Amino acid sequence: MKHSRPARILLACCVVALASFTWYGTRTVRPPDCKVAVSALTDADGRPLPVNGEEVTWDELRERAYRDMVASGRCEPPAARWRHWLG
Repeated sequence: MKHSRPARILLACCVVALASFTWYGTRTVRPPDCKVAVSALTDADGRPLPVNGEEVTWDELRERAYRDMVASGRCEPPAARWRHWLG
């Protein structure tokens, strides 16, 4: 069966949209209700001072704090985004 050009374009757009939605929904994310606050001493430029002699970034400090909260049971571990959509 031969389809018209607009029908093929519409079909291709639907396939791309479905693939994009599936990819987006299966990405691993943190629970939306788990808030992590981080504080640290900083240098004059606002960068955190080294921890145990090694340089760290704000993102690394947030990640460490989140892992500590998961280990202590105060936050759930990351899960696929679609699981959060279901509640």
